[in-house]
Amino acid sequence: MRLWRRRKLPTSRVSIDSADDAALADIVLAAWSGNPTHDLPPLTRLAHLDGPVYVAARRAGRRLADAWGAGESTHSAITNAVRQVSGQTTKAGIDTLELVLTHQPRSHPPDGEPLLPNVQRGIRGLAIRQGDHLARYAPTYMLATNRSKEATEGVFRREFKLSEKDMTQAEVRTFDASQWLVMVKTENPEPAAALAMQRGSRTVPMAAVTRAGVEAFARRATDWMTANLRANGRMTYKYWPSIRKESKANNMIRQWMATLALIRAARHWQDEALMERAEHNIRYNLKAYYQERNGYGLIEWNRKIKLGGLALAALALETHPSRETWQRQRQALQRSVAELWQPNGSFRTFVKPPDRNDCQNFYPGEALVYWVRLFEESRDTGLHVRFMTSFHFYRKWHRRRRNPAFVPWHTMAYCRMWQLTRDDELADFVFEMNDWLVEHAQQTERTAPTADTIGRFYNPDQPWGPPHASSTGVYLEGLIEAYRLAVACKQRKRARRYRAAIRLGLRSAMQLQFKDEVDMFYVPEDLRDRVHGGLRTTVYHNEIRCDNVQHNLMAAIEVLATFSDRDFA
Repeated sequence: MRLWRRRKLPTSRVSIDSADDAALADIVLAAWSGNPTHDLPPLTRLAHLDGPVYVAARRAGRRLADAWGAGESTHSAITNAVRQVSGQTTKAGIDTLELVLTHQPRSHPPDGEPLLPNVQRGIRGLAIRQGDHLARYAPTYMLATNRSKEATEGVFRREFKLSEKDMTQAEVRTFDASQWLVMVKTENPEPAAALAMQRGSRTVPMAAVTRAGVEAFARRATDWMTANLRANGRMTYKYWPSIRKESKANNMIRQWMATLALIRAARHWQDEALMERAEHNIRYNLKAYYQERNGYGLIEWNRKIKLGGLALAALALETHPSRETWQRQRQALQRSVAELWQPNGSFRTFVKPPDRNDCQNFYPGEALVYWVRLFEESRDTGLHVRFMTSFHFYRKWHRRRRNPAFVPWHTMAYCRMWQLTRDDELADFVFEMNDWLVEHAQQTERTAPTADTIGRFYNPDQPWGPPHASSTGVYLEGLIEAYRLAVACKQRKRARRYRAAIRLGLRSAMQLQFKDEVDMFYVPEDLRDRVHGGLRTTVYHNEIRCDNVQHNLMAAIEVLATFSDRDFA
C-alpha cells in the first residue's frame, strides 16, 4: 500500500566541521573583546555565505541587545555585527552570543508551497520590505518569541505603524540560516566554543535512544511535573516559555491524566514523597472540579462534563495507594461512567452539554481503559459483557472511519483485557489497528521532511490534525502495549516493527524536550525550572502543555519496564 509522498525540504544547515566552529568562536570572541580579527584563522566552508549576520547578546537567557551586520566577507560581517551589539550594552554578565549566518534568500516558494510553512519555522528567517522600511527576523528570534510568519509580519507592521493596505505592498522574502551559540563565560577555562544548532536546538540522533537516554528523559519529565505542581496541589496546564507566562486555559481530561502520570512516576522511581504530592494533587482536583448530583460523581470545567474526564478521574483515584480515602467519589464516578454506556455498546460522550456526542475517537477508549482496571479486581461478568459489547461496536465503528486518535486508548484497553481473558478477537484487532497506524501515521527517516521531525506521528496528506507532542506520547503508550502483545503471541516480525516505531517515537519525544542551555538559550535562568524537562508541542512551537509531558513520561516508563538493553539497539 502506498505511503504518503515524501517531502524533503532543502537543508539550511551548511555542512561544516569542528574547525569552522572553533574559527567562528575565535572571531566572535575577539570582536566581542574589541580585539582585531583579521589575523585569525580563516573560515574554511563558510566564506561563501555573504548574507547579513545576526547576533544577539544574552545574559542568563535574557536578550539584552541584538543587531544585523554586513561586510565584504562572512568574516567581516560577523565582526561588524558583534561590534554593533557590544556597543549597545554593558558586557557585564553576558554569557551567550546567538549567531546566525544567512544565505539563499528566496522570494517565491518552490512547488507551490507556502513561503514559510510551519515545518521551516526556526530554520528559515524572514526579510520584509515596505517602501523605505526594511527588517530582518532571524529564525532563532522567531523560535524564541514563538512567532509564525503571520505573527512576525504583525511585528513589522506595528514597528513601522503600517496599515493593512500598506502591507499588501510589502515584499516578503525568506532566507536560510546557519545557527550557533557562542559561550562567552569568562570563568570557563575551556577553549572558546561555538555550538552549532538546527532550529535552535541540536538534533537528537537515533543512537541516543538507549536505556540510559530514555531513563534520563523520563527523569527530566518527572522533574518538570514536580516543578510545575503548585504548593496548593494544582498542576500547571500550559506554559509559554516565549512570554514566560502560564495560560489560564484548562482541561479536566489532561489534568487527571497528569495525576495518573504522577502516580506512575512515583511508583517507577519508588518515590514516597512524590506519591504524597500526587495525593495532594488529587485533593486539589476533587475540591476544585468534583461535584455530586443524585449519587453521580461529576467532573466539570467551563460548563462541560465529559466522559473522558469522569473515566480518567476515576482511574486516577483507583490507582493511588490511598484510594480507600475516596471510596464514595470512586463509586459515584463509576456510576456516572456506567450511566453513559448504551445497550448497543456505544457511549454518550458528554453529560453537559447533553446534546453533544462527539469525541468518539477519544473518550470511549478512555472509559474502556478504566473498565479494565475495575475488571482486574472484580472479575464482574456483567462488566465483561458490557466491555465486549463495546468492543464489537467500536471495532465496526473504527473500520468505517479509521483515525489514528482512536488507536492508542482502545489498544491499551484491549491489550489489558487480553491479559485477563486471552481472547483472540482482541489481539487480532489490536494488531490490525497498530499495523495500520505505523504504516500511515508515523514519519520515518524516509518520509520526514527534516532530521528533527523523524519519528513524529503526522501525515500531511490526511485530515487528522497537526503534529503534536501529546499525540506522539499517547501513540507510544499504545504501541508499547501492542509490542508486549506481539511478543506474547510470538508475532516476531510484528514485534520488530512495533519496536522500531517505538524507538522512532522516543527519538521525536527526546527532540522536543528542553534539556540544557542550548534548548533553553532564550529562557531566563530563574524561570528554567518551569521549562526544563518539559516538551515543546512541536519543533517549531514551544508551548508546553502538561499532556505533552505526561503521555511521553508514561510511555517511557512502560518502555523502560519492557525493553531489554538489546531492544534499545
